[in-house]
Amino acid sequence: MKYRDVELYYEKALDDVGTWINELKVSDPVTAIRLNFKGTNGATYNKDNRLNDVITKIEIVDGSDQLLSFSLKEAQALEFRRTGKMPFMRPGELGGGAQDESVLLLFGRHLWDPEYYLDFTKFKNPQLKITTNIAAVAAASATAFVAASLKVTVDVLVIEEGAEPAKGFMMAKNIRSFTSATSGEEPVTMPIDYPYVGLLLRAYLAGNDVDENIEKLKINCDVGKFIPIEKYVKDIYKAEEQDLGPAALKYWICRKNNDVVTHDLNHDPVISLVPTAYNRVFGVGYSWSSRFSLYLLDNTGAAVTTEEQLLLTVHGSCPHSTIHVPFGLRANPETYFNPTQFGDIDLVLTQKAASAVSVVLEQLRPY
Repeated sequence: MKYRDVELYYEKALDDVGTWINELKVSDPVTAIRLNFKGTNGATYNKDNRLNDVITKIEIVDGSDQLLSFSLKEAQALEFRRTGKMPFMRPGELGGGAQDESVLLLFGRHLWDPEYYLDFTKFKNPQLKITTNIAAVAAASATAFVAASLKVTVDVLVIEEGAEPAKGFMMAKNIRSFTSATSGEEPVTMPIDYPYVGLLLRAYLAGNDVDENIEKLKINCDVGKFIPIEKYVKDIYKAEEQDLGPAALKYWICRKNNDVVTHDLNHDPVISLVPTAYNRVFGVGYSWSSRFSLYLLDNTGAAVTTEEQLLLTVHGSCPHSTIHVPFGLRANPETYFNPTQFGDIDLVLTQKAASAVSVVLEQLRPY
């Protein structure tokens, strides 16, 4: 096989608020699209405000037909489940510094899959859409992102020679977003058109583990005729860590003593810190639910009261407060869950807290 990495755009400027639309005029088989986002911090610092907060939606559409649709957080969490590795993410908080985050939009069972890929020639007007909101966490300022600093580099990974006739592609879409209640069950109507490859559930509330927000999930086919899964979310997270191991991320944080620092790995995070200033006494008071309290002293025991840069490394599970349910073996489409044999399928979520919930379904879509 012969491959090409086609750079469509290098650091293309994005609006602070809006949707950038670009036509995808690619005739070769596309195994994946890699997006690399950049942004610049304000002059003072930019705490707990990352590119995955402000890139609010990524879409590939053909007219009204959505081929892919999710947030950057959801896309990054799904990449971890597809590849077993976290995407390149280098959030930084230093004043005037740059932030850099990537994601790989994968259309096959694996990269360079010769049978399953995205063939844009089979669509009339395919477009890539990226929606931004630079003020999603904080308005552009000296302590947030700099206005007009968001950029994206777009690489299209194509199969130049050796692809077989296309059998289909992996389609991933956010099918429902809502705020959960503190109790009760919430049904989510599931599509019954294409085979299920995997289900990504995100349930975020600051200071909570994902299973403290959604306790249990069940997939109910034809009112209980068939139930392919009914499990507690905490048990799903445990099985994921056993299969994939913990995820790892690096950050450059800009902090002072007694700050509470957040990061993107929700469950059981283990923290490592390296200060850039000499003669520092430092540590983590407690680490939980994507956050920890920092103590930072000088060698006399006095608290450091002005922000300093530290290198933070985090190991943990449930990136972006998500869990994932696979349907069969990714390498073997014959094992995927076929919903077409049922007339009605519901995802039933048992709620525990008022969290931001989203459901992303990955399906194998034939041509």
